[in-house]
Amino acid sequence: MSSFTVCLRKLLFQNMGGSGMGGARMSLFDINPDREEAFLYKAVSSICSDYLYIWDLEEDILLASPNMVSDLGLDGNRMTNCFHSGIRWIHPHDRERVRELYRTFIRSDEDSQNLEYQALTADGSYIWLSGREKIKRDDTGKALLIVGILRNLEQFEGVDQVTGLLRHGSARERFENTVEGRAGSHGEVLLLGIDGFKNINILNSHSFGDFVLRTTAQDILKLLPEQVKLYRYDGDQFLLYGNNVRREEMLRIYGDIRKYAFGTHRVNGCSYRFTVSGGIIAYPEEAHSWGELEKGACAALRQAKTNGKDQCVEFTAELLEELQLSHCLARSVDNGYEGFRLVFQPICDAGTLKVRGAEALLRYTMPDGREISPTEFIPLLEGSRLILPVGLWVLEQAVIACKVWSRQNPDFIMDVNVSFVQLQDSGFCGKVDALLQKYDLPARNLALELTESYFITNDSIVNESLECLNEMHIELSMDDFGIGYSSLGRLSEIGMDVVKVDRYFVKALHISQYNHDFVESVIRLCHNLNKAVCVEGVETKEEWETISLLNADLVQGFYISRPVEPEVFYRKYLTSTYDSRSLVSPIDKEKIQKKLVNNKELLFAMMNATPLCLILWNRQFEIMACNEKAVKLFRADGKKDIIEHFYRFSPPCQEDGRTSVETVQERITEAFASGYSEFRWMHCDKEGNSIPAEVISVRIPYLDDFVVASYTRDLRAEIELSEKRWKFRMRLKALLDATPLCLNLWDKEFHNIMCNREAVKLFELDSEQDYLEHFNLLSPERQPDGSLSTEGAREKIKEAMQKGRIQFNWLHQKPDGELIPAEITLVRIEGLEEDGSAMVAGYTRDLRDQIRAEKAERLMARRVRAVVDSSPLACVLWNMRQEALDCNQIAVEMLGARDKEEVLHDFDSFLPLYQPDGSVSVEKRIKTMNEVQKNRRCVFEWVYVNRNGESIPCEVTLVKAVIGKDDEDIIIAYSRDLRELKRTLEIIDRLKRQACYDALTGCLTREYFIENLNGLFQKEKTDAPVMLGLLDLDGFKNVNDTYGHEAGDMTLKRVIKRVGELLPEGTLIGRFGGDEFLFLLQGREQGSVSRMLCSIVEQIPRMQLEYKGNIFTSSISIGAVFRTQKDTCPEDLIRRADDALYQAKRNGRNRSVLV
Repeated sequence: MSSFTVCLRKLLFQNMGGSGMGGARMSLFDINPDREEAFLYKAVSSICSDYLYIWDLEEDILLASPNMVSDLGLDGNRMTNCFHSGIRWIHPHDRERVRELYRTFIRSDEDSQNLEYQALTADGSYIWLSGREKIKRDDTGKALLIVGILRNLEQFEGVDQVTGLLRHGSARERFENTVEGRAGSHGEVLLLGIDGFKNINILNSHSFGDFVLRTTAQDILKLLPEQVKLYRYDGDQFLLYGNNVRREEMLRIYGDIRKYAFGTHRVNGCSYRFTVSGGIIAYPEEAHSWGELEKGACAALRQAKTNGKDQCVEFTAELLEELQLSHCLARSVDNGYEGFRLVFQPICDAGTLKVRGAEALLRYTMPDGREISPTEFIPLLEGSRLILPVGLWVLEQAVIACKVWSRQNPDFIMDVNVSFVQLQDSGFCGKVDALLQKYDLPARNLALELTESYFITNDSIVNESLECLNEMHIELSMDDFGIGYSSLGRLSEIGMDVVKVDRYFVKALHISQYNHDFVESVIRLCHNLNKAVCVEGVETKEEWETISLLNADLVQGFYISRPVEPEVFYRKYLTSTYDSRSLVSPIDKEKIQKKLVNNKELLFAMMNATPLCLILWNRQFEIMACNEKAVKLFRADGKKDIIEHFYRFSPPCQEDGRTSVETVQERITEAFASGYSEFRWMHCDKEGNSIPAEVISVRIPYLDDFVVASYTRDLRAEIELSEKRWKFRMRLKALLDATPLCLNLWDKEFHNIMCNREAVKLFELDSEQDYLEHFNLLSPERQPDGSLSTEGAREKIKEAMQKGRIQFNWLHQKPDGELIPAEITLVRIEGLEEDGSAMVAGYTRDLRDQIRAEKAERLMARRVRAVVDSSPLACVLWNMRQEALDCNQIAVEMLGARDKEEVLHDFDSFLPLYQPDGSVSVEKRIKTMNEVQKNRRCVFEWVYVNRNGESIPCEVTLVKAVIGKDDEDIIIAYSRDLRELKRTLEIIDRLKRQACYDALTGCLTREYFIENLNGLFQKEKTDAPVMLGLLDLDGFKNVNDTYGHEAGDMTLKRVIKRVGELLPEGTLIGRFGGDEFLFLLQGREQGSVSRMLCSIVEQIPRMQLEYKGNIFTSSISIGAVFRTQKDTCPEDLIRRADDALYQAKRNGRNRSVLV
């Protein structure tokens, strides 16, 4: 480069030295430098791989180096009118932007500039060029000359080979060169992720997925303004970066891209659908460096995916804080639960406040010393399933403390909170039992707290865990009772020992009569059911006194103590120095109770406030009192009428034939004995009108005995509604049966409530009830995309309920196992339910016949298409009328045409007037095609002329193809470019060498690995075992999101290098995609392979990885399979290895599965 600069300086000196002949100014390119300078210029421009050029601005003449002329297909090395007519090789999308750059550069006082754009090459493709220019000015500042150098970025790692886009490292360079640190600068980054892209790869292939990425990138480019650039980020992600672009504009761009993505796309005859999620962040308002921009954009995109996808999330600092917290929690677990600790809050006898036990509460401290609320970190532990190891650690620490403390108090009970995720672990009960055995702690000293929703779940594993814990005689406490889904009536059905009333009801005991009555009712009912009651959140002496008077068993709250460290708890509450009498003051219970009992005004006010008919009975079956609701229900003349003539408001006999008097006395006796009775009853009003009712009788303490309170609920409206529902159902059933498609209905709770005859017929069932009860069995366990059918069906119904109408393909299955591909249409129908809510109607169309027909049609089309696309030669298809039907891309490129349409509709324009043998080209074409119809094959020499006027000698082979009985035959014309044969072979060989190894890890590329594997399958089979492994880095995306993609790249290289060291020498290793790698072993027995894989899985987590001061670890999961007789191709072996990897992931990651 320095020699070339000297030559240019001489040329410039000569140019500025004076006038030429006759005083006219000479152009730079009219000067003939001496022979040494000419040789130096030619030598530099011929051996330099970059493109060199000199631009005389006054004459507007541009001189280009030879390699620039050949690579870009220029007419010659001298070009005129470049400034006014435009530089023709620049991509139209960049042309106006580059022209404006030159205008600004020439008018400014700058002496150099950088530029970057896409350029058209000689073969019709576009490449990225990056260059730097210097400008020469005269003494007045007028621009005279530009000297520049351009570099082909596609020869470097900066260009993504799949999409043709620059990688995101170029965005970083652009940011650092143009924005970072400059006052007043502003930039916006939008990170896009294709939702469900993995499904596109699974349903089709990775090569198809690459084509989708390439097509999507080009389509997005068309939607962007010039100041916003698009880069390939990672996997299915793209990065948009814009200088001085405002947030509103970036959101509008996302909206345009989202609108483009929605709908069906088609590539090579295959359709696909996708949506895009986005994360957006601004500089410098929300980030002060490129690294912060990347982290913020990744966090925002991750939140968009978590929120349900197909949306854009704007960055907030809380997103990174949550991500950082998740990372810290994971590191704490890896580092022996560093930062976690237990504190303990005493649980005391409600009357004496003597300590009966404690509740173990989990706390977490960040590495920087910040205390994190459990409401923040517990959901993160549950969402990441870290609650399993952390929960077991909590349980073990609590058992250790309880073992020590029970030496001071043998009846001490330790309460430990349990997560729903832990109960879903089928091995949870075994782990609890193992800890009790390990520390020799009796089960009676341990209590597990669960929120009330856990006791009423339909999860079979959770229910089995609860039954197992009951059998182990471990005390179960229902935590936070009253704020969830349970009712008082269900307490008798739930298998727990202690009910813990939530603080919500305690704090308003003295201002809300409802709260007071609710707590009192819970305590009475629980005592009747032999269950204890613990009231939480007792914070004042007044609250404790009230709870004590209501006869609660246990209390817990700040009035006694806040949660304290274990040393403080032991010292304060388990030594002889603790005296609860300081908190207890005498309460005249008898006086207070007598006052409440004798307060008839309060009693009647409570009875009349009850929304149901209420009647109080004594043991002599006499009515002591009733409320106004009873008078209104029976239309009686007053309360006295009911008290004295109660049996007038019932028929003489009930529906079972027994007398009403006898049955009433039996039910009252039952309530006095057991504390609770519930039954159906037939009442009647004063006029004799029947009143079907539900009666609940509860025993209540009164003075020194009990009374029974009977609550009566009128069922007439409910029965009338039930009859209306039945009539409506019959009409709806008739309408459904008239529909020719399989049809069923779901209600708002996603219950499948009705179907028609076609549904029963389609699945060959015996009745509608079979369909409704076994609907989930009428689909395979998983759909073709790998999703669970039960979860997928529920999500689709939910989506239809929200959107109103959706359509999708689904795979059903008959009871005999036959699969039924179907097209499902779900439609929301308003007002079908009595309350006006909507239902979802599902129409199922059997696609079996259609798929068979389409398969046959595609098979025929593929045969023809395969002939065209698989040929390495230019190929054109003709019908018998000599009309061009189709051609491949090689024909388009060879002829220099714009597209296939130009070749097919103007084929003769690519022919010279005469062929080398002197015959007229068109006449010879017609003659040879007539001949091939008779002889079926014809080979001859031929000359084409491409759009650049260049003659292309070819060897042409015409073949007549017989398609079928009913279809017209075709003629296939293969053209072999003899001129380009040698060059083509050299290029193919070079590209093959470049494509063999992955640029980042040095492993074989996916294509080259599969090529080697395919060669193995083509060889004759031997007895030597062949094993294929598929390796995946666990949690790799978190490394990218937390530390950036440079850290991710470093992790990939370090881990795969270590794996290669642990594998036998000569093992083939290939990068399969992203963080997945394939490896191939031969001649190794299963036992040695199994030990080897276990060793690798154990060794990798021991590596310490460091990036910019951050130390972290990684782990891997491996799925490996031995080749069997059923494996006929590489895809069979890879698919089985992928299944084994999935099993390893499902088993908990960081492990191997060998099949």
